[in-house]
This record gives sequence, C-alpha cells and structure tokens, in this order.
Amino acid sequence: GQLGLGTTEDSLVPRKIEAFKGIPVKMVAAGAEHTAAVTEDGELYGWGWGRYGNLGLGDRNDRLVPEKVS
Repeated sequence: GQLGLGTTEDSLVPRKIEAFKGIPVKMVAAGAEHTAAVTEDGELYGWGWGRYGNLGLGDRNDRLVPEKVS
C-alpha cells in the first residue's frame, strides 16, 4: 500500500496518485513500508503500513491511499 494507488499490487512504472489530483506536492519521503508527502500548502499526508503508528494518523491502521495528518 505504500505506493498510494489504492492497492497492494506492485507497479513497474511510475503512476499518478489520484488522491493528489489538483494538489501540488512539494516533498515525498518513501520507505520500504510507508510513504509521507508534504504539499505546497504545508499539509502532511501518510500512507502504507501503519502497524506501529508510523503514518502519523493516530492509529495503527494501514492506508492504501494518502490520508491527511490532522
């Protein structure tokens, strides 16, 4: 789920993340199991494997698409 494409399938080519359609992304940090992105407005998004609370979303749930950190 760390690709943010709504699935756990691999992708062999880069693909647009639909959740960011119309939202300019400034930075991305990609790890082996989760990903984070900061938009140009300074909002933080997390997705992927959240078992240890590593997505910053206040729980231990996995996310298949980016979710804004409150």
